[in-house]
Amino acid sequence: MTSKTMSTTAKIVSAATALAASAGAVLGAGVASAQMSSTGQGVDQWVQQALSTQDSAVMRQGSGFVMKDLPEGAQPLPVREAKAALAKPIEAKDDPNIALTFYPEGRVYYYDGCNSGNASYEVDGRGAVHVGPMAETQRLCEPAAMNKADELKAILRANPSVYRIDTNTIALGAQGKAIEFQPGAGR
Repeated sequence: MTSKTMSTTAKIVSAATALAASAGAVLGAGVASAQMSSTGQGVDQWVQQALSTQDSAVMRQGSGFVMKDLPEGAQPLPVREAKAALAKPIEAKDDPNIALTFYPEGRVYYYDGCNSGNASYEVDGRGAVHVGPMAETQRLCEPAAMNKADELKAILRANPSVYRIDTNTIALGAQGKAIEFQPGAGR
């Protein structure tokens, strides 16, 4: 194993362990159980649980960086209109650095103001967008940018519906929260 591979592996393990430890703290478990729980739950499950817990908190509270309350009375678009609304690159209305491009072959590419990434996606029969596991760069950014990135990923992982807010604005929303988007240049 090369020193670069070992360094990369150490960073990934350290990040996973840190996330697992914070999941343990959030869930009331001790840091000592971050590597393996008594039920045989490994680091991957802890990390997933930590992300779910974090996403739930972000969705409930919404920090107000780019996520807002879904407008009262907003109705999700039917499937065909939802797909059409996602057919062009979009950027967050409150921060044009946050951009999404949904490709018809089922891939979404994003820049969250801090990192770039991609994932598979599909629009179900109700018009909800199901985003698969995300692969992204791992840059550390200033806290405000990272908070906005967390909000974007929380919305994407929440199987959002697509809403038409006005002629130039759509929103991806779930659980009463949404991020509004407008046409963008794409990245």
